[in-house]
Amino acid sequence: MRFAIASTLLAAALLQPSCASPSPTTTPERTRHEATSTCADVDAFLAQLERLPHSDRLERGLLGMSHEGREIPLVRAALPHVDESTAVRALLVANIHAGEVEGKEAVQQILREIAEGKHEQLLASCVLWFVPIYNADGNERMAKKNRPEQNGPPAVGERPNAQGLDLNRDFVKAEAPETRALLAAIQRIDPHVLFDLHTTDGSWHGYDLTYAPSLATNCDPAVAALTRRILDDATGTMLQAEPPLRTFDYGNFETRDWDGGGAPSSQANVRGWWTYDHRARYVINGFGLRNRIGILSEAYSNADFASRIASTHAFVLSCLASAATRKPEILATTRAADAALAERTQPVSFGYATTFQEPIVQPVLVDDCDKIELPDGLGVRLARKNDIRVEVMPVFRGFVSKQQIELPEAWAIPSPTPEVLAALAAHGVRFERLAQARAATASEFQVTKRRKPKRPFQGHQELQLDGAYGQPTERMLAAGTAWIDARQPLARLAATLLEPLSEDSLSTWNFFEATTGDAYPVLRITAR
Repeated sequence: MRFAIASTLLAAALLQPSCASPSPTTTPERTRHEATSTCADVDAFLAQLERLPHSDRLERGLLGMSHEGREIPLVRAALPHVDESTAVRALLVANIHAGEVEGKEAVQQILREIAEGKHEQLLASCVLWFVPIYNADGNERMAKKNRPEQNGPPAVGERPNAQGLDLNRDFVKAEAPETRALLAAIQRIDPHVLFDLHTTDGSWHGYDLTYAPSLATNCDPAVAALTRRILDDATGTMLQAEPPLRTFDYGNFETRDWDGGGAPSSQANVRGWWTYDHRARYVINGFGLRNRIGILSEAYSNADFASRIASTHAFVLSCLASAATRKPEILATTRAADAALAERTQPVSFGYATTFQEPIVQPVLVDDCDKIELPDGLGVRLARKNDIRVEVMPVFRGFVSKQQIELPEAWAIPSPTPEVLAALAAHGVRFERLAQARAATASEFQVTKRRKPKRPFQGHQELQLDGAYGQPTERMLAAGTAWIDARQPLARLAATLLEPLSEDSLSTWNFFEATTGDAYPVLRITAR
């Protein structure tokens, strides 16, 4: 049965943005949705919020600096009397891809509404942090050639940051200053919920917005189930709006071969609705490995700009309303997930060799688009027709790992490089450097094959290793060895970063390549 959202929170989570409010106005509101905000626009808007009667509920700060030295704003929203330590903490990140701009605008609207005194019931249970313009450098490279097929506005920013890095593929390696700043904020705030706000590419579907939880297979099962309940609450609320807002699991219409999701059967040329990826390089997936709730929002790029802002606004507030109502459940479930890893009263497994899980056959909404010729050879803009039809097909919305290995007592890196230690610290994984030699029972991974693609990706040739662990033996670990205890709340994340069979590890991104010979340079400690 769907969890009933309290009527007071439903009223607070208004599904349409407040366009009747006086100044300040966002750039789209001011330009009839013909432009999106620059960094200066966002900064000026936030400054103008100080004139509103409840501006004391907002506190402006700094997430960090971009590659080119631009400030990345961070705004905290809270009621003065709310205890942050016992509230649901949520972090909302917009504009990670600077051509996907409605999250940036919806976040500004929500901040204005809070400064006007709205959403009090929500803030009674939640403390919120907003990053309205995460990819600041990409945002300032606005041009008509960027995403011209998107249904407005005419000019938007670029997808990558100024280093040419996709910030939504950088969450493991953390090479961008923006990523490192976000990871530092996550450590400092420890949000229970993180939103990553995007716009779709590709498929012509019939939804106003699509969404996804963390798709990493190594998430805590109870946290994963709770995330689904929050999404069900939110999407049910949106469907009851007037007019209804249609939502669905994120995906694309594709025809692929499928290996049966671990079952012996396989199928070729399966047309279905396929979600994106399970790997930790994606912000929401990596965040889910922290025993927390990750939520991806994807407004539909072929809807008009105003509609995309409105659906993102509605989705965020509906999810937050559910989170506020489910506050005791969120606090208890995340606390229990942390304790289960720290205390380890039962074995915990780590999955790899991942594939799509068994699909759900269900109706999917399909729509067509009008093609609008653009001047100056920019191609066509795609505008939805709202001539929606239904097609029944398999929906591949999740993943399953076909192989499992139990987490060890610890991992040890006898010769850690500064880059590896910096990466572990950036993610908040606890480790120590041994002050003196220590005896331990350890298992070593013997490498039998290395696989690399011919073309680099994000400046790396991703490395995948084949091999097997040998029998545990007694080892003497020298002073200076990095010891990563697996009895810590971030043990699943640590395994993702360190295990040689992990599908998105530090090894994948070449952190261990110089020290990987016949044996992998990270030992599994099976007995202390």
